[in-house]
Amino acid sequence: METPTAIPEWTGQMLMVGFEGTTLNRETEDLICNHHVGGLILFSRNYENPVQLHTLIRNLQEVAASTSTGLPLFISVDQEGGRVARLSEPFTKYPPLCCVGNAQSEDLAFRFGQALAAELADVGINMDYAPVLDVHTHPENPIIGDRAIASDPQTVARLANSFIRGFRDKGVIPVGKHFPGHGDTRLDSHLDLPTVQRDAATLEAVELLPFKETIARGLEVIMTAHVIYTAWDEKNPATFSKTILQNILRQRLGFEGIIMSDDLEMKAVDDYYDSKALPRKGIDAGLDMFLICNNMEKARALHDRLTQEVDKGTIALARVQQSVERILRLKQNLTSPPSNPPDPDRWRAAHGPLAQELQTYLPG
Repeated sequence: METPTAIPEWTGQMLMVGFEGTTLNRETEDLICNHHVGGLILFSRNYENPVQLHTLIRNLQEVAASTSTGLPLFISVDQEGGRVARLSEPFTKYPPLCCVGNAQSEDLAFRFGQALAAELADVGINMDYAPVLDVHTHPENPIIGDRAIASDPQTVARLANSFIRGFRDKGVIPVGKHFPGHGDTRLDSHLDLPTVQRDAATLEAVELLPFKETIARGLEVIMTAHVIYTAWDEKNPATFSKTILQNILRQRLGFEGIIMSDDLEMKAVDDYYDSKALPRKGIDAGLDMFLICNNMEKARALHDRLTQEVDKGTIALARVQQSVERILRLKQNLTSPPSNPPDPDRWRAAHGPLAQELQTYLPG
């Protein structure tokens, strides 16, 4: 694994990008070879069955290994259980994370994380956007709901740490989301820009606590919320707030890992910000990785713009290097996709009973 030397190699590592197709194609090769993307995010459009997915991921990593840096890719997915599951059966169909909170069981949380991560690792996925660390406190919240572990911050923190231990046991990187907390919103940031009016003391006691506790136990990656928290920053959502990402997340909570944006194509960003301004706004706020889930042209344009701004000096190269050093540090622990294809029959036998056990804790 080589350290990047050219500016486009540095800036490319800061991109996490969605792509089209179930097999390796020229467009995806271009993202890896010419835009040097740090990672790819999988959706149902990339998935036919576990064996196909395993082959695709091996091919993607082989292309990455052949590039000038030879850096492996973060291969990521949104696989929480419940309604957020990009990979359908024969991947085990788990109920939502609220079941763990209802059970109040650290052992069950650990086994859930371990089993979920085991199936991802079997196909070569090394990063999952889970667990949700939001505290579900708003009954009209349209996007979090049963995705949250609980309505009590201490419960969320305790059980999330057990879930994360399960992930680590199988070598999959957990991504805690959505910092500093999406649990008290009435709007869905996929559709609009939500605002949280809570005072700073309540935000600290409720929203921040699960992040504080998981950071203390080594959480490596955190995803931001496209939400305005007026007590901390009346103008900017957390994704673009220097106060929230640097003063609170970095300094107060001591987070040293990777800060990743939520999808920058969501309406909370797309309807309010010029795409040309995103690289500088994100860098100024403290982002390490920019997530673009659907539009590869937007991803290429963001990479080009970020590189140009560094070339011009309007974005400091030293600031980009800080982010890339965090990314490389985490990539040093990545393992190659397994050589043997996955065995869904083994998943069914090993994890089917766990899914049924979790199901007994569904509300209602």
